[in-house]
Amino acid sequence: MKMKSLKKYKVGGTGSKMQLAIPLPQTPDGRVYRYSPNEIAHPRHFVLGNREAGFVVEEHKRERMRQEPGTTKTVCPYSGVIGDDGDFTHPKDQEAAIKIVKHAAMQDVESALSDMLKGVAQKSRGGITFKPGARTRRPNPQFGRRDLMRLLICDCCGRDYGVFAIALYCPDCGAPNIALHFGREVELVLQQARIAEDLGEDRQELAYRLLGNAHEDVLTAFEAVQKVVYVHRVSKEESGVVPAKPVRNDFQNVERAQKRYAEFGFNPFCALSEDERELLDLNIQKRHVIGHNLGVVDAKFAENARDARLGETVELVGSEIREFARLCQLVISALDDWLGGLSFPIAPKAEGETGGGNEPETKEGTVGDLGSLASRIGRWLCEHSVTGMPDNIDEEGVLTAFSDMEEGELKEALAELEMESCVVLSHVIGTRLPRIQTAEELFLVFDPLVLKSSPITDALHLVDLVLAGDDSVSLSDLHDQSGMDQRRFNPAAGMIVAEIGEGRVSRTYSPDYPARYFTMASEDRVALKRLGKQLTG
Repeated sequence: MKMKSLKKYKVGGTGSKMQLAIPLPQTPDGRVYRYSPNEIAHPRHFVLGNREAGFVVEEHKRERMRQEPGTTKTVCPYSGVIGDDGDFTHPKDQEAAIKIVKHAAMQDVESALSDMLKGVAQKSRGGITFKPGARTRRPNPQFGRRDLMRLLICDCCGRDYGVFAIALYCPDCGAPNIALHFGREVELVLQQARIAEDLGEDRQELAYRLLGNAHEDVLTAFEAVQKVVYVHRVSKEESGVVPAKPVRNDFQNVERAQKRYAEFGFNPFCALSEDERELLDLNIQKRHVIGHNLGVVDAKFAENARDARLGETVELVGSEIREFARLCQLVISALDDWLGGLSFPIAPKAEGETGGGNEPETKEGTVGDLGSLASRIGRWLCEHSVTGMPDNIDEEGVLTAFSDMEEGELKEALAELEMESCVVLSHVIGTRLPRIQTAEELFLVFDPLVLKSSPITDALHLVDLVLAGDDSVSLSDLHDQSGMDQRRFNPAAGMIVAEIGEGRVSRTYSPDYPARYFTMASEDRVALKRLGKQLTG
């Protein structure tokens, strides 16, 4: 049987045992789907295009590359894992290839059967007459492929590719590309600023809102890129450094971010002068005023900003947003060089430092970077928690407990706690204070002081119990096994539940525990083992 349709894809073999090569379906702009073989490199999916025509590789950029561009190997943009091109075939493309082969084979079979019956019983003498109808071709299978939102061209090798959100490396040459990603975010921010500046005098309120969004977007992108880089660096086995607690919002604060990088003896903020560092700090504070106080200057910001007056609206101009973005770009470029294995700034030791603890000196009664009142409120919230789970707090209880303080001072202290992820605030018309909901971080910070026990240590104990048991876990039974009281058990149990895939955690409300039960898949056991390693660190 002739296999005309299948032979279009033949690249070797014999007529009866052909080797076929199926072209990959392309996106509207001519890119192909790729899928990282690294199972933990979420989201794994990316698209790959061609090299930019006429692109010339600059020699000084070759030291940033992990491999020569155009090889038969691909680099995972999310994790840096390198593998053969074939290892990166997307599951959807595998399915598409099977459908294409099946379609071509069916077309050949139908053609062969039609040829076999051709001329049979065309003239009948009282018997059966067969007259073949016109041949019809089955429509070729069509496969929808789409380009991703974040499309880039590597500035080292000129390769066109697309990823979800933020990736670390070029999938062709393997050069770090986070500065390229942040540069794209800055482009969008500057477009927002230009749109706001072009609005007339009659639309100044809208212009201010657009500038505020642009300013917030700078810090959002700055924080997100730092998180991705830090978590990637921690995940590398050779680093030997594991965070003692989740990153949370550490990268919204320069001092806390420097402590994180100091774990590796690295400080990307050394790229800034002292004046630039102060300006970066001020802009980060300004973002919190915009995001949490509708742009109204509070006492803390007024103290640090020379021209800001308490109660007035914080000033926003396009030039300041551009300068904020420029300073962030300097830090991100240092991180980009660090990923590429180039020389990087060393974290300087403070005068008289001999190594050891990284905790800052604090005034008596304060916790970490929190002020005195914020620390008092945090302790009070922790002491009055019955279950050790996130809960809504009665406004009158706070006002009564801290009746010696002005409402403005209480609001500012609550905002400090929110910045540390200890509470979640929502502003409601008609209330004297924002609506307060405690968060899991509150117990991580204050339980060691209030209960003299650490949720981190307790979570390590629970990890061992869970991994030693069945895949189906009842929180009530786990509580009994732990030997802890409920108030101490729940913050640690909440850390365990957070590692379990959402679809495997009971959605039935439980007033006593973070969940009634959960079931574990293999990936959940892996996640808990890694959590154990992190907490041990």
